[in-house]
Amino acid sequence: MSTQKKSRRKPKRKQTTAYPLNTPLPRPELLAILQAADEIIGAGGRTLLAKILKGSKEKKLLELGLDHTPAYGFYRELTMEQTMEKVDVLIEAGYLKRGLYGKLPMIEFTVYGWTVRRERAAEELLREWEKWLDQGITPVSMEYLKERNRGMILLFLFKILCAGDQKYIPFLEQWQAIEFQKVQTQIRQLIADLRMRYKMDETAWQQLLEERAQLLIIRPRDHVLLACQECGEPFVFDHLDFSYYRADGIYFPEKCGRCRNTEDGMHE
Repeated sequence: MSTQKKSRRKPKRKQTTAYPLNTPLPRPELLAILQAADEIIGAGGRTLLAKILKGSKEKKLLELGLDHTPAYGFYRELTMEQTMEKVDVLIEAGYLKRGLYGKLPMIEFTVYGWTVRRERAAEELLREWEKWLDQGITPVSMEYLKERNRGMILLFLFKILCAGDQKYIPFLEQWQAIEFQKVQTQIRQLIADLRMRYKMDETAWQQLLEERAQLLIIRPRDHVLLACQECGEPFVFDHLDFSYYRADGIYFPEKCGRCRNTEDGMHE
C-alpha cells in the first residue's frame, strides 16, 4: 500500500510549479506577501517587494507611499536576504512571476496568486466598511471604489450579499450614485436583495445566493488548474464552491472531485 501511494504522488511533485497547491509558507505570510505585491504589480520587481516587506526606509519607497501598505515591515525581524527567500518561495510555488517592463524587472500575479489576493482584497474592503459602520463614520466619497478591478469589486458585492444585513444600504446608495453603469446595476440589485432578506426563509435565501454567485463571482480567463494530491491528475478549481472560502481566504482543494467522492464513499 505504501509503495502504491508513493507512485501515485509522483505526478504531483513533477507538476508543483504548473499546478500549485497550498504554499509551504504559513497562511499569514502568503497573504502578506500577496498584499504587498498588489501595491507594485507591473511597476516594481521582487527586490522592491522584499523592501516593502522588510520595512525599508529607502527614500524612493517612502516617496511612493509604499510604507502605508498594511504589509509594510511584515518581515521587519528578518534580514533582506531572508525576506527575498520568502518572496522566491511564492514565485517557485506559482503564485507570483517575474516579468519585464521594457528592461525593468517587475513582479506579476499568476492566476493562482490573483485568485487568492482578489478574495482578500474584497474582504479588506468589507472589513473597512464594518469598521466605519461600527464607528459611525460616513465616507466623504466612494470614488476610491471606481476603476478598481471589476472581478474584485463584484466579489466585494457578493460578500455584502452573503452578510445579508441592511446596514450596508446607505453606503451602497452613496456608491451607486457615482459608479459606472454595469456595476451600478449590480449595486441596485444588491440593495433590492438585502431589503428582501427578512421576507425569505433560509432555503430561498441560499438559492438566491447561488443564483447571484453566477453573476458576481467571475472566473478568470485562464483556468486555475490544480494537481490532485491523490491521483496526480490536473483538475479545474471551482470558484463557485463556497466550501473553499474560509475566514482567512481561499484554500485550493488538494484532491480532485473524483478522489474526494471515492474517499467519501469509503467512509459511508
